[in-house]
Amino acid sequence: MAKNETLHIRVNDVIKLRAEKTLDVLGLSISEAVNMLLHQISLVGGLPFEVRIPSVPENLVVSSNKDLYEKLSLGSAQIKEGKTVDADVVMARLSDKYGF
Repeated sequence: MAKNETLHIRVNDVIKLRAEKTLDVLGLSISEAVNMLLHQISLVGGLPFEVRIPSVPENLVVSSNKDLYEKLSLGSAQIKEGKTVDADVVMARLSDKYGF
């Protein structure tokens, strides 16, 4: 199929750079990725992925300044009590869960 149309889009420069780095690892250009996306949209009749607001654990939601200071106080108390997790352990857990 001949490629005879050009798209001109405006994107955030940081997002574009991150996407380019990721696509480079996959051996794809942004143009190829956009073509793949457009093919998938036409094949599935919509976006080929779910679009939704990600769920956030309730303990990470900050609803007010008071709530923020309460959460910071709790975190500070936990640190003073030695209730911490070594950064290497956290990274290993993230790697196991998300594969990075």
